[in-house]
Amino acid sequence: MRPDENLSHHRRAWIAENLTRGVLARRLVDVLWKTGLTPEEAAAEVESVASHPAVRHASARVPRHRALEALLEARAALYRQEHAGGEGPRVERRKHLPPEEFFERYYLRNRPVIVEGLLEDWPALSRWTPEWLAERFGDEPVEVMAGRESDADPDFNAERLRRTLPLRELVARMREARETNDVYLVARNSLLLREAFRPLLADLRAPAGYIHPDITTPDSVHLWFGPAGTLSNLHHDHLNVLFCQVLGRKRIWLVPSWETPWLYNDRGLYSAVDILAPDLARFPDFARATVHTCEVGPGDALLIPVGWWHAVRALDVSMSVTFVCFDAAERNTHWRDYWVGPRPEKVER
Repeated sequence: MRPDENLSHHRRAWIAENLTRGVLARRLVDVLWKTGLTPEEAAAEVESVASHPAVRHASARVPRHRALEALLEARAALYRQEHAGGEGPRVERRKHLPPEEFFERYYLRNRPVIVEGLLEDWPALSRWTPEWLAERFGDEPVEVMAGRESDADPDFNAERLRRTLPLRELVARMREARETNDVYLVARNSLLLREAFRPLLADLRAPAGYIHPDITTPDSVHLWFGPAGTLSNLHHDHLNVLFCQVLGRKRIWLVPSWETPWLYNDRGLYSAVDILAPDLARFPDFARATVHTCEVGPGDALLIPVGWWHAVRALDVSMSVTFVCFDAAERNTHWRDYWVGPRPEKVER
């Protein structure tokens, strides 16, 4: 493709993107005119793109999208009014919260909450340390995401970063590195349901009334294990999650599900915004988002409601356990409209 053809391709893609977001054609003509095209050339280029059947079809849906966004904006405004004054938006902390109130006030209302004292009967709180795991399971191979710091998008490119190494080596690398995002044992491995690691389930308890008692079923419980410095950047899950902290501390950022239009959801479950350094010049709508921050430590259980955007950073060597099978008639509520996979432009043709 010649340079002028490449420029034309990107220009037409830019026009299509803006038209399907509801930007008026005359505004696009004005911008193109300032880049060197004559008014006639700019108008012809915009009209050519606008007449494409795919663009026409997508543009016809703009009014519906705007109506939905207006509804979400109203929901966000009510939420801000609810938290006006005082300390502003925060994640509530409750001690020994009854299960009935947990479901009625938080789970069913799509609100996060940190529950203290929910894990006090877990042997894991006093037993699980990196050294104990290395001594007990050191020779067992574990799957990790490695080389994360050399990848600009490690969470999205997890398949490419999969590595297998003995658990003892993982613990040694964590101790040597001190603070790093380079290696992380994440939920994808389903380690707790592997035969060699099944004894670890005896150190956990399904929080009574919160989580279904049978935690041996596939995908019901997962382990996260990594050094200080691991970061899962802004994303949302497609179901509710009870995030239980066993060892160390983690800082968590949360943004309400109804503020999705301002989160630059560029693909799948992920946001293009870097939570550690939001670029408001590139992502100005993110300034409108209601960002909660909280810290969880050993014994804390955080409900991350379905659709809520969140980022998680380990402040210490950390172990977390997550549950997704709740003790309710409907075990969970899923966000069905999602996908996880390679970026469309990277799919081999």
